[in-house]
Order: sequence, then structure tokens, then C-alpha cells
Amino acid sequence: MNNSQLFSRRVDAAVDFRPDPAPSSPFAQMRRLKAHLEANIPPADDLTDCPEALDYLREYTYRKIFTGTSHEQFVELDRTSPEAIDWLIAVHEAESANHRSRKQ
Repeated sequence: MNNSQLFSRRVDAAVDFRPDPAPSSPFAQMRRLKAHLEANIPPADDLTDCPEALDYLREYTYRKIFTGTSHEQFVELDRTSPEAIDWLIAVHEAESANHRSRKQ
């Protein structure tokens, strides 16, 4: 069982990840996000079927790269310079791929 499944079963859970067929439910959004992440080719159209999940994935990715960043710092940077977040994530991906190819 995933941790999110365990945590959402508490009485005071902030997010309910239990199965729910509603298109905007956290369960449905996570199911679609997982499918997008597993796909080898990105979809041709904009991803509009899991907006909250993508927002949290974006923050998670940025904060995983810049480990000393707090949620408040991320929110402030996203408010003042959202393009910096997207650029830095993309630059990290390119540099990581370059580093991996040189190691092999």
C-alpha cells in the first residue's frame, strides 16, 4: 500500500486519496499523473486533467533539486519569477543527462 493511501484514511486528513470517480478528485488526478509520468512520449495537447497534481509535482521537483528551499520560499519565487523555476528544472535535467552520459 502506498503511504498516501494510508495517510488519507485518517480522520483529520487534509487530502482524501481514497478511490473516487470524480474527475477532479485527488485519487483521479494522481491516477492520471502516474499515467503521464509512465508514458515515454509526452501528450500532444496541454495537460489539463490533473492541475493540482502537476503543481505539487513541480514544487516537489524544484525542492528536490534545491533541497534547502522551504515551501514559503518556493511560493515566493513562483509568485515573483515562475519562469526561473521552470528554467532551473529544465537546466538540471539537461545537466544530469550530460553527467550520466559522461560517466558511462
